[in-house]
Amino acid sequence: MKKASHIFIIALLLFIGSRPSLAQTKTLSLKEALTMARQGNKTIQVQILEEKNAAEKTRENKGRLLPDISAGVAYSYYFDRQNIFLPGSFAGTTKAVQEVAVGGRNAFNGFVSLYQPILDPGSHRMTKASRINEKIQAEKTEDLKSRVALAISSRYLDILMMKRQLQLLEQSHERNVKALKDSKSLFAQGRGLKSDTLRSFIAVENLRSSVSYLKNNIDVSGIELKRLIGLDEIQELELTDELESEVQTNQTEFLTVSEALNIAEVNRNDLNVQELIIELQLQKVSATKAELIPKIGIIGQYQIQAQADNLKFNDYVWPRTSFLGLQLSVPIFNGGQRRSKINQAKIVADQEEVRLKDLKDEVKTTLASIISRWKEASSQLEIQITTVQSAELNHQMTEDRFENGLGSRLELTDAELALTQAKINYLQAVYNLRLLHTELQYALGMLEL
Repeated sequence: MKKASHIFIIALLLFIGSRPSLAQTKTLSLKEALTMARQGNKTIQVQILEEKNAAEKTRENKGRLLPDISAGVAYSYYFDRQNIFLPGSFAGTTKAVQEVAVGGRNAFNGFVSLYQPILDPGSHRMTKASRINEKIQAEKTEDLKSRVALAISSRYLDILMMKRQLQLLEQSHERNVKALKDSKSLFAQGRGLKSDTLRSFIAVENLRSSVSYLKNNIDVSGIELKRLIGLDEIQELELTDELESEVQTNQTEFLTVSEALNIAEVNRNDLNVQELIIELQLQKVSATKAELIPKIGIIGQYQIQAQADNLKFNDYVWPRTSFLGLQLSVPIFNGGQRRSKINQAKIVADQEEVRLKDLKDEVKTTLASIISRWKEASSQLEIQITTVQSAELNHQMTEDRFENGLGSRLELTDAELALTQAKINYLQAVYNLRLLHTELQYALGMLEL
């Protein structure tokens, strides 16, 4: 009996352990989502590694200006002795040239060599170019963070908007289900029309379809939001911000296009990147021109070697050879390759100048569009607030008429649908205003993780 109880307990524990754990719900504000993305977003992680790679390239270019020291050891076995050629008189023969076998069959050689650049303008200028590239990668990281912040903010607002719409549609669905029951009851009593019942049925089915569609979109948007901030997909999200939380603040922040453009030129990372790219290309032109300048370096070597027919190292003699000197390298002609490289670098620099002007025009156009749409969205919000108040009053009056037997169920259903639509339009106006504010912050270069 005791053994059976032990088996039952073990089986129960195994069963519990094998069940999938329930999804944990995580409360999340927009600020928390942006903070989590700093460490969790995979695209940002890749760009941070690119920053580190740029730093390593700078170290590589700096290394070209430091001493280059190398060492080597070699052993050779000669099946036939090495030959040198001497005048016959030197070798004691009558031949004009006499070959003479020399050296041992075992040859050992060891050396340490040195090269230290003294004058190498090309390497100096490439090091400067690498430092500029480091700055470019740092600016790209900040620009990427800003774009990720825009994506997260937009997705977060999308979910808030859809959840509020879902609440309204579910409430409307409940009321329309009740209206459908009433219509069926009146039709059964002979006090209602079949068309009224059919209309109520269609309204219920349309709302049910809309509710299902919204729920699916909320799930999909939640998955995308979790990917952006680096959360496990198993976790369920509960968003804590309210859609209307910053609307009143946003409406007071109007800017002119010229003011916005001045702010953007200072803060936008993509503009900084483009300016640095131009600087980098000009530095590359300078580095290419430096290839036409002579190079001077210190060279040196220390060498030991020995040869013998045996491996009795104690009997070996190890002659030493060493030297230290200067090496001058003067470029003379390489088929015009360097000149072509200089021209190519200048063309690329001119291209980047054009891209910078185009980018500034694009930023200006984007800012003008956002500011114009923002003002319109603010006006629409004021209109929708009034519309909702009117729709609420109309619904209340129609409901009172229905309860007092002065109005029909159809009138009440129409008033309810009008109220629901007015509230959805209001939410859309709030959403548009908040989204435009987020886009404006991004366009100004002031949206950060």
